[in-house]
Amino acid sequence: MYSNLYEILINYFGNEASIARAFDLRRVVHFKSNVPEHIALLCHLDPSIPYTYDPNHYSRDVQGLSLNLEKPTS
Repeated sequence: MYSNLYEILINYFGNEASIARAFDLRRVVHFKSNVPEHIALLCHLDPSIPYTYDPNHYSRDVQGLSLNLEKPTS
């Protein structure tokens, strides 16, 4: 099953090589099944990437975190 964020990144950057360059990585093929949480957080913080971080996707205890999950705007 492909990650929704992976599809967003492919649409935004165009291909896996461009995604890897943007995040200074060698490969991103493993993103198809699970985009790492730190990448998801960076995507959430970038107003030009249409993604909103959801801690539930990463098995985080939402009540234990005091997060403002509102997407930043430019």
